[in-house]
Amino acid sequence: MAVPPEITIANLAGQFIPDKALSDDAEGFLSLQGVPWLLRKAIGLANPKLTIAQSTNDKGVAVVDLSVVGIGGRTVTEQRVLDWEAVPSNNPLYGNTIIRSRLYTSTFEKSPDQSDEDYAYLNAKIARDGSPSSWIEDEDGQHLHCVITNDEAGWTIDQVWGFEEINGKRYYTRRSVLVKGDAVERGRIVYNYIS
Repeated sequence: MAVPPEITIANLAGQFIPDKALSDDAEGFLSLQGVPWLLRKAIGLANPKLTIAQSTNDKGVAVVDLSVVGIGGRTVTEQRVLDWEAVPSNNPLYGNTIIRSRLYTSTFEKSPDQSDEDYAYLNAKIARDGSPSSWIEDEDGQHLHCVITNDEAGWTIDQVWGFEEINGKRYYTRRSVLVKGDAVERGRIVYNYIS
């Protein structure tokens, strides 16, 4: 189901499930992250429910709380503190990570180690296959940018959250670029809005 226009990145809250038909296959991502084959197959069959809530912490910084109910009804929670400070996290699937998150408008500055194609992909200028695409700008014109690093496993994910029009409907999407050594994977998750 399409996301109502009143839901923006600045007030993103609700329940979502991935639309597998519209999302990119995550096999390459999970493999590059070191997720075992059997678990990758189980994830491919699962239909996780994502719940997003927003609040403000005691420092006055916006916080996004994520709760994912996945395989076997197990719930995994994560948090994005939107101040671009490094926050340690532990995820049962991805291990120990450092996450930096922020809101931005327009485009973010290209990092020296990003290829032009990866930068264009994260800014929704191109799709995974290189064809043109674009964000739907909401009234706030904001996007959420996360950089997730796992030093032990040797990978980094650059991720941008926004809204895209697909088949005439407005969807919440996440575009990600995963880098591990010389290997790069790009992928987009398209979410159906539940409530």
